[in-house]
Amino acid sequence: MYMYEDYLMLLSPPEAVKHEIARYKKASAKLIGNYKSMDSPAHISIQHLDRQKPFMAETNVAKLENSLNELPPILLHIDGFKYFSHLHSKMTIYAHIRITPAVDEWFSLLKKKLYIKKTIVPHITVTRDIQEKDFNLLWPHFRHKKLVEPFWVNELRMLKRESFASSPQWIPYKIFEFKNLKNVVNNAESIIDRQTAAENQINLF
Repeated sequence: MYMYEDYLMLLSPPEAVKHEIARYKKASAKLIGNYKSMDSPAHISIQHLDRQKPFMAETNVAKLENSLNELPPILLHIDGFKYFSHLHSKMTIYAHIRITPAVDEWFSLLKKKLYIKKTIVPHITVTRDIQEKDFNLLWPHFRHKKLVEPFWVNELRMLKRESFASSPQWIPYKIFEFKNLKNVVNNAESIIDRQTAAENQINLF
């Protein structure tokens, strides 16, 4: 056991969504070269905890599991692309997650169970912290893309890594399932506005 560990909590979309986002990552790399997050699997970051004592995390896992099991699965929709602006003229392009009152309520419940006070903007990163000149080259290809992709999230994943390792690597640590099927948010009868798989495969950029 290490003295200190970092923990990352995230929502992981299904393989079809990961594959689609990977296509956009690869297409971006062809235009601007290598960049941060290029090889990172698609995910929605929820919470990042740095320099935690492992025994404290292990103590809290059981409590977290019981609490998170009370949440229902959630139906989310990718709905086009947006971007964040950062300091030093850095930019991040991401797949936007459509926010409805039901989705907003679900994330509020998740934050409450994880004791998160900061605002969460659910998104899936495509290109993280790229230079402004690279953003200006890429964004015209993203801004009008009508990617609409629904997917269910049934669990929260927790990863960990050694805080002070020379080359720290995230490894799987725990999966928390959302088991409350009686209160499924955005049920399958919701109207799904999506492109066909064939449309998604044509002329990426």
